[in-house]
Amino acid sequence: MDQPDISTYIEESEIIERMYMDLLEGTTQKRMKRVDDGSTGLQNVEYRICVINSKNKPLQIALLQRYEEWYEGCRVLFNEYTKGRNLKSEEFAELHERILILIGLKDPVSNSNEKRDLKKEFRACFDAMVIMLRSIGPLIISANNNHEIMDSIEQMNSELEEAESLYEQGSVRSACITAGNALERYLRMLGEMNGIEPESGETIDSIVQNLLETNKAKELDQEMLETMEYLVNLSKRCTIADEDEESLEGDVRELIDRVREIVFLALF
Repeated sequence: MDQPDISTYIEESEIIERMYMDLLEGTTQKRMKRVDDGSTGLQNVEYRICVINSKNKPLQIALLQRYEEWYEGCRVLFNEYTKGRNLKSEEFAELHERILILIGLKDPVSNSNEKRDLKKEFRACFDAMVIMLRSIGPLIISANNNHEIMDSIEQMNSELEEAESLYEQGSVRSACITAGNALERYLRMLGEMNGIEPESGETIDSIVQNLLETNKAKELDQEMLETMEYLVNLSKRCTIADEDEESLEGDVRELIDRVREIVFLALF
């Protein structure tokens, strides 16, 4: 598995569990008698053990290798996304040791080698590991979202720097259009953060309208969204043919400064 996401590990866990069950089904159940020392009054108690055979040995080896790769990948995820602060990682490691013994066909809890005990304990341990793996899913999503947000902010900063340069060169209309692009990028990011799916062919006006109307938009953002609406109107002035660049200077200056301000606030 080469840098898979968490869903890949969960799918892999299902394969590993099936392999273990196949391993158990392919073993030989050997009847044994336990000689008691007389203290329990139960002498020569019969029990059964799973014995690996030469035909099933390759499956055991393949299972062990596949499970070890799975565990190592999961361990890396725990360390990367919990930064060592998650105590579950210790429990995850303890379960790992128990699984290794179970693959060796011995129940570390009951000290049993019987098929039914092995099956029950494997499912209990492995299901617990998968549940722990699922528990870090939100942390992974959050980290990936933060990475995407930082990429968007970096692109917005680049557009604002270009808008500033164009403004200083006297290309006011071009500066306005570029700052408007940064504003639109910010609005799209804001929509995604609030769970609003982008629509095909949506305009900057429709993005603002969706943000204003949706009940998913945070209440604290309402005043800011009204500001966004105002800035969108400023950016649209650049498309008015009879507006000369000199008359646009004040509005474009405000647009660049205000968009830079909201991008800065997005960092905190």
